[in-house]
Amino acid sequence: MTDGNGFGWNSSGFGRTSMSGTSPAGPTVPQGRPTAILDRLQEELDALPSALARIAKYILENPEKVLHQSVAQLGEFSGSGEASIVRLCRHFGFSGFRDFKLALAAEVGRPKIAMASASNPDAAIQGLREQILESLNFAHEHIDTGACQKIALALLGSRRIDLYGSGMSGITAELLAYRLLRAGLTAVTFRNAYMAHELANGLEPGCIAIGVSISGLSEDTIQFLKGARAAGATTIAITNRPRSPLAAAADLVLQAGGLRDQPIGGTLTVMAGNIFVIECLLLALSRLTKETRAG
Repeated sequence: MTDGNGFGWNSSGFGRTSMSGTSPAGPTVPQGRPTAILDRLQEELDALPSALARIAKYILENPEKVLHQSVAQLGEFSGSGEASIVRLCRHFGFSGFRDFKLALAAEVGRPKIAMASASNPDAAIQGLREQILESLNFAHEHIDTGACQKIALALLGSRRIDLYGSGMSGITAELLAYRLLRAGLTAVTFRNAYMAHELANGLEPGCIAIGVSISGLSEDTIQFLKGARAAGATTIAITNRPRSPLAAAADLVLQAGGLRDQPIGGTLTVMAGNIFVIECLLLALSRLTKETRAG
């Protein structure tokens, strides 16, 4: 499938599709590496030079904004030079920023396109169901019961639990706080970054700070955990990216989903995996509570 410029989907992902039967040219993906741009940015983020990592981090956090930005605007918002942006694009096999944006546009718009082009409502609903099941199955396959047990033990002995997340991650934080409150624990969610940082600095040993970030790259959430850790609190990260700056600032980490679980277009499908992880944590907490009462 192609557009007027010869761009379209080929067997290895988005690239320039040959119109004459010859081998396709354009972005090449090393064998065994994920073809989705956001997946590849996440996977290689830690290994990129600092200037390129800054750009990759901004793109991961703002994929839809990048589609409407020029190379100069992206440089301004990511704090990098235009030459570094071109280097990043070429690192991932694109000829330049325009090429990169065309591929990103296809990826960001893919869920919307799939639903809009469905010939009947049932097909669109089936596609939505598959996305939710994919998120749920990944969370089930990667749930760390040992980490759940350790976190539940820490929660049970805590005096105070502060949670912070922004955007959709803030919704996950609020859901977890609600479940902890229903379990009889003192838990509060903050959606205001300034207030969260200020109060985190007032935490102490015996308190817990939980930071939620799907990407693991949200600077406010990272700083929230760093401040809480410096104050002596136990820090917990819930993220889709267990090797991330957020995870590095945490004493304990729970993986909530996979790298492909990006909340693009405002979709809530990624919440299925998040809810599953929350409920697994509460199951562990419930078991510990029963054991404590029985003892």
